[in-house]
Amino acid sequence: MKRIVMLTGSLVLAAVTTASAQAPATDRPADRSAILANDAAFIKAFNAGDAKAIAATFTEDAEVIDEDNVKIEGRRAIEERFVAYFAAVPGAKLTLETESLKFLTTDSALVRGRSKVSMTDGESETAKYTVIFVKRNGAWLQASSRDEHDDTATAEERLKAIEWLVGEWVSESEDSIATWSCDWADNKSFLLISFTVHLAGKPALSGTQRIGWDPLKRQFRSWVFDSEGGYGEGHWANEGNRWLIKASGVRHDGHPASASQVLNRINKDMIRWTTADRTIAGKIAPEVDEFTMVRRPPNPSARAKK
Repeated sequence: MKRIVMLTGSLVLAAVTTASAQAPATDRPADRSAILANDAAFIKAFNAGDAKAIAATFTEDAEVIDEDNVKIEGRRAIEERFVAYFAAVPGAKLTLETESLKFLTTDSALVRGRSKVSMTDGESETAKYTVIFVKRNGAWLQASSRDEHDDTATAEERLKAIEWLVGEWVSESEDSIATWSCDWADNKSFLLISFTVHLAGKPALSGTQRIGWDPLKRQFRSWVFDSEGGYGEGHWANEGNRWLIKASGVRHDGHPASASQVLNRINKDMIRWTTADRTIAGKIAPEVDEFTMVRRPPNPSARAKK
């Protein structure tokens, strides 16, 4: 969903004022100003969470294509997507940077640039975009757009989306305690998690997990190694406050295993973890109970040192 919003949110123009001010009279400043008016209306509507006003900046038959080639067609469908997005991610704010604006005909223009959507929890996402504006009944509207991969973002910039994992986390039940310790590693190109599990007060399992951006698959990817000799990997996809992880690996006994995991961020200090569709050696495995992890506050001695 965030990528859909990055796409449609980035349809509008930024810094057009500067371009217009520097443009000669032959560069159609009146039309540039009209496109800028569409820009301003879109930004205002986005930052107000007004899906209907956002949709009004598009033509009735507008087409939006995200970076995974998923297509959204029509003003109504665009509005519905934004309704769902604002419900899932309230308070998101949009900023834009336009790289070029070129008139193709008297009634069409091509715009390229970059956008950034910032969430209230400090997360942000960037994207490149290409938009075709058309002039209909005297008004400039967005008619066709495509989201593109932003190849200029560093690994650290991409990992900002899950930087909230950094810290100490704990999950406790009647007979078990699981702890996570997450921090930056390797010039902030990866996040590194150390985990331990105690059952009935005794160590049962420990290991490490490394999370980074896979530039080939163009998604977050994780690698895990446990104290029993098992290992695995996961491919991450974002859906609002949830991260969907397709995990697979090999147990210490040589049996392959797989599962679908959901990491649901409830708030800045709480994570809910669920697992489904587990298989071991090609057979359906028992489900794992959902569990919740909470952020562990600094201990008194650590606060005293500060």
